[in-house]
Amino acid sequence: MVPSLSPQVPLPGHDDAPALPRATLVRLGNKIYDVGRWRNYILVFFAATLSCTVTLKAGDIQALECIFAVDFLLLALLSLSHGMRIRVFRPFVTIARSYAVFLLLAFVLSLFSLQQNFFHNAGLKAPVLVTVARMAELFLDAFYMLYLAVLYREDEKLCLFGARTYYWTGMAGCLYSFATYPLNLLAATQLGTYGDHHRFRGFDNEGGGFGVYILSVIVLAFVMRRRHWLSKGQFRIGISVLAIGFLGSQSKSAYFALAALGVIGLAWFLEGWRRWAVFAGLVAMLILMGSIIGIQDQVEQYRRGAEQYQALSNLRAHDGNFVMGRVAGAVLAPRMIAARPLLGIGWGNYPLVRDDSVYRQGTAFSIASVDAPSLGVIDYIVELGFPLWLYLVWIELKPVYMLRRHGADAWLIALALIQPVSNWAGAHLNLMHPWVVVAFALGLGYTAQPLQTLRAAAPLPANPS
Repeated sequence: MVPSLSPQVPLPGHDDAPALPRATLVRLGNKIYDVGRWRNYILVFFAATLSCTVTLKAGDIQALECIFAVDFLLLALLSLSHGMRIRVFRPFVTIARSYAVFLLLAFVLSLFSLQQNFFHNAGLKAPVLVTVARMAELFLDAFYMLYLAVLYREDEKLCLFGARTYYWTGMAGCLYSFATYPLNLLAATQLGTYGDHHRFRGFDNEGGGFGVYILSVIVLAFVMRRRHWLSKGQFRIGISVLAIGFLGSQSKSAYFALAALGVIGLAWFLEGWRRWAVFAGLVAMLILMGSIIGIQDQVEQYRRGAEQYQALSNLRAHDGNFVMGRVAGAVLAPRMIAARPLLGIGWGNYPLVRDDSVYRQGTAFSIASVDAPSLGVIDYIVELGFPLWLYLVWIELKPVYMLRRHGADAWLIALALIQPVSNWAGAHLNLMHPWVVVAFALGLGYTAQPLQTLRAAAPLPANPS
């Protein structure tokens, strides 16, 4: 269900245009201007640009989430003060209902999580409140994913604008990393390229998230090319730049996400010898990527650290690389799952309960109030429990299944898969860019489907005073 922000009076060439609260139409002289349409373009611009980074934020709240929150309040006020108009496109409503059920269950489980001992809890990082904060973020993410999807399916020009903005923002991030690579190599500056391994991160805070983001831009580029929104030359140059940025991120999460996309694509779309040929190529590519970043050595390092953690954690109690993050998570997360496999420890509660003696069992205390196991899908199983995590997976795959049944293009289905595979690779559930690209997939996949309208607002007078 999406409140309408389209004009109440028919626009030229849009005789069946849906209705808009009067406050979004402005009369200057003898002309009426559709302010709502400008708002849509501004909203899409911010969604397409700010979703590339988590560095722009106020406290723990991302800048784009702040914009969504302000826009949602404005949208609610306009709808309530000028007559609520709700348009229903049933496939999207089923997704909204599923997320509503997830939020309700997550809140209920947060109440059951109070049986544990909590540490480092203050302000919004207190039990239950931290879950409510995550719920508010997820509500805005899901709402604007579906809201943008409705806008895109109604207005192809708006969708084209959003896709191009998202694409060129990704290109700019890669070029920024390329330009700052010499500075990192020669002077150890930490800009678009950072660290001793000279990883690319574009406008993001680290290479892992940047790699997953660039993967979404690559898939979107294929969608745009299929719709002739990119010329052949633009596509070839763009894919080359994006591929270099993807590899330069040295992101294990991105490589996992690429592998997941490949495996699902093989199982779903190819048959016979083509499936095995592509599968062999994918395996070869992953082996090459793994050798480039030395993934076997890193896995072995984590394994040895986990084995030694129990004995050595108190000797290195002030080493954040040892008593926090993956090394600590590899020890603590299995204990948490074993203790609460069905209910989980509560969404957002990991840094609050990780020092509980039931899980710590004599190992070192955390040295900060912010921590995560950073073990991919394990993070969600720890906090949500197996049943709610499986329900979340089903919700995230719902757009994929819907588009598949609707006969959508394979690249649109791949675009919808970005969200679940990003989360499986360890991306935060409230990371913005997966939601933005699913909106593109749904909007383009269901273009030109009829809308059903409930209770229209009063029509705008022909000559408003």
